[in-house]
Amino acid sequence: MLSLAIDCGPMEERATCPHSNALSGTSGSGSAAGQKQAGELDRFADPVISKLVDGLMHMARTNIDKRSRLLSAAVELTYQNGFEATSLADIAREAKVPLGNVYYYFKTKDEIGEAIVELRLAHLSAQRQRWSEAGSPKDRLCACVQGVFENKDCLAQLGCQVGTFCSELHKAGGPVATRATEIFAQHLAWIEGQFRALGKGKDSNGLAVHLLSAMQGVSVLAHTFHDSSLVVRETKRLKGWIQSL
Repeated sequence: MLSLAIDCGPMEERATCPHSNALSGTSGSGSAAGQKQAGELDRFADPVISKLVDGLMHMARTNIDKRSRLLSAAVELTYQNGFEATSLADIAREAKVPLGNVYYYFKTKDEIGEAIVELRLAHLSAQRQRWSEAGSPKDRLCACVQGVFENKDCLAQLGCQVGTFCSELHKAGGPVATRATEIFAQHLAWIEGQFRALGKGKDSNGLAVHLLSAMQGVSVLAHTFHDSSLVVRETKRLKGWIQSL
């Protein structure tokens, strides 16, 4: 922290002394001198304040960047190795952040889990917004299925990011697992809303469960057999089923 100590006593005395004008022989010369010195101080202070602001902004950007790197590393490692098997040291090493710095952003591993859940929620929400731009409820549902198709290679190699993560969390239980339930709950509600828009009424929830189960089921099978063609065939069948409704 840069501190400036400025003694303005003598200047104030010159400005307020009843004899100052007489001594100087000119009216208001003390005030003019004070204004000149104040202007000089302002010119000195402006670049100092600017540097302080720039420094604070740089620190903020650095903190955001480190947190983002840690979270990205956590997402990648937990997808590859599982949440339980991923340590804080693993995350720090992957993010190229000193281990001691991790605790500044995430006090516990559960906090990292919560951050991953929030990231998943935001990601799926953005996807649903894009799908909702499709012309009809059937087109929106097909766009949702298309999202599974586009991830077929990752599904075959590592399984469903969301399904695997939520399943592992629920084995351990706790607040993070409870929060993770929202990922599927919100997704299921959106799918149900599309079936309701199709006029399916009371059957909408059952149809939504069927579609989400089918998408999750083929993800498990594709991973089990390491066969992305299973996703290709099932997503094609699901699109055909949706269009026939």
